[in-house]
Amino acid sequence: MELFGRKRIYTDEAIIDEMNILSVLNDALITHMENSNEIAYLLKYEKGYQPLKREKVIRPEIDVKVSDNVANEVTEFKLGYNWGNPIIYVQHGNNDLSGNDSGRDDNAVSMLSEMFREEGKASLDQELARYIEICGVGYRFIRIKREYDGGSVFQMAILNPMFAFVVYSNDAFRVPMMACTFRITKSGARYYTCYTRDAVYEIRDGVTIINGVEKVDEKGKKVITNGKGGEANPLGIIPIVEYNRSHDRTGCFERQISDMDNLNILVSDFTNDVAQTTQAVWWANDIELPKGEDGETKKVKAGQWILSKTTGAGNKPQIQALAFVYDYQGILEDIKYRRDVILQKCDVPLRSEPGGGSTGTAMSMSSGWSDADCSANKESQIIEASEIQTLRVIKKIIDLSSDIPEDSPLKKLRISDIDIKFVRNKNYDMATKANTFATYVSHGVYGRHAMQLSDMGGDIEQIWLDSKEGVEKYQESIYEKQKADSGDVGKVPYDMTASEEDKLGRLQQDESDQSGNSPILSS
Repeated sequence: MELFGRKRIYTDEAIIDEMNILSVLNDALITHMENSNEIAYLLKYEKGYQPLKREKVIRPEIDVKVSDNVANEVTEFKLGYNWGNPIIYVQHGNNDLSGNDSGRDDNAVSMLSEMFREEGKASLDQELARYIEICGVGYRFIRIKREYDGGSVFQMAILNPMFAFVVYSNDAFRVPMMACTFRITKSGARYYTCYTRDAVYEIRDGVTIINGVEKVDEKGKKVITNGKGGEANPLGIIPIVEYNRSHDRTGCFERQISDMDNLNILVSDFTNDVAQTTQAVWWANDIELPKGEDGETKKVKAGQWILSKTTGAGNKPQIQALAFVYDYQGILEDIKYRRDVILQKCDVPLRSEPGGGSTGTAMSMSSGWSDADCSANKESQIIEASEIQTLRVIKKIIDLSSDIPEDSPLKKLRISDIDIKFVRNKNYDMATKANTFATYVSHGVYGRHAMQLSDMGGDIEQIWLDSKEGVEKYQESIYEKQKADSGDVGKVPYDMTASEEDKLGRLQQDESDQSGNSPILSS
């Protein structure tokens, strides 16, 4: 199977309604089934189903097949490093397009985060991330909560990409025109649920619309001959959001599958050689093996002494095992080299500390952590577009919900008020983050921004709300002290003291002392 990323599905239709929904669906299914077959292959490959690309023709009775499964190692690293911490939401800034009060926006973002936590978004994100990293695409489904219990007003689910897809307009803007998810019953019937901005269609076997009412014209003649007319979409927006890992929609290990297959062959052949040496075929020359009491010639067995006799004058009897002597050390080094190259191509760092006296920055670059961080940053920018679309769907639900009071900060919250932040573990410890935060705060950086810049983990918005009063009092005391020391009560001086200059200098120095304390690096 040749893999070049999942194909995006397009339609030339300007409007999708009950008159053309079936033709659009069936056209889309042609491309989706190609994607579905590739997705199934990638999911099985990551689980370890990696057939060897060669047939063993010499001594076929010894055919050890080893799957090193580097694909799983790459996937697990991506899930831990890129997605190990929940995606968090903070207020974008005090001065934004909405013109809302910053304190009100802080409360709204915090309330939204509480709803996400109630719905288990962190766990759902891990499920979504697995599909995104392995298959290159993932799908999140959001709907109005059917039974409101005083918390979240929406529900979220992760869809298997083998049974979900989105159709886009065939133009430069690629606007989502329709989203579909389907199920297959035990009897083999297929039920498709298709969402457009205006309607929801339940379609059986791709040929009949089974929800809504039958539409007739003014003469009472049936307009739709292939079913009913669907139902109105209460949200006015497509509730299924497609996530892409990269613009070519490939999985995190997809490009290196040929390298992984080659590694599996190398490891399997090495293991086979060990087995064949253990179960060697014996070779004898100029000897006659003794016969047993039953008259049968005794066969040589591993670890057994065999007595032989010379059959003629001048002969040199020999007996030995037939085995090809490999350069085992060289093969093992080649296996390690090929494995490291695959990990390097997949932007997975070496998780063992290299020897020598390298500085922290040099070690970070040589072991691949810098490449891993760059790759994660690139991916997060692509994922952010889908997260914004998810927020748009949720905002629609919040605006339509009668369970949220009209004067709630959530009703006035705008998407532009929310900053999406991806938090990742870095190869330095919390002491550096704390020192960085303290330096920013003591030099006038707004507290919430200081928390973001120093890469503090957890729910930054909630941490800021709980800490805001103390941080602002601390900053005010620093300013007052500087005023008193300078004798100028008319302005706030920002000249650093000697101790502050020393602290900032130490922060700017190389972090060589942090690598050994990193919780990520293993010995």
